[in-house]
Amino acid sequence: MSGGYTASTDAMATASKQIVQLAEDLPDKNTDLASTPVNAQGFGQAHGDHAQKYTAGVSTLWQAVSGYSNTLKAFGTNIGSGGKSYAEGEHTQSTAITNAGTV
Repeated sequence: MSGGYTASTDAMATASKQIVQLAEDLPDKNTDLASTPVNAQGFGQAHGDHAQKYTAGVSTLWQAVSGYSNTLKAFGTNIGSGGKSYAEGEHTQSTAITNAGTV
């Protein structure tokens, strides 16, 4: 059947590895967001009232980065699993075609 849908299991495996690596690197490259060294005293007397908003914002940003990382890991893993399923299906069909008529 010409022009039908095809899936490149190699491309899926490569994409999976790259996405998972990106997801693993994301928190590692943004550790400064895990906890900010700036606190209320660091803001000084005049700006101390704004420290809570800043630290809460940094915390929220870290949670977003962590959540995005987890989502990317799951996405990359799913692509890898999909590629394996395609490969297994292709192998099963290849075996069935090879064995057809040899009974």
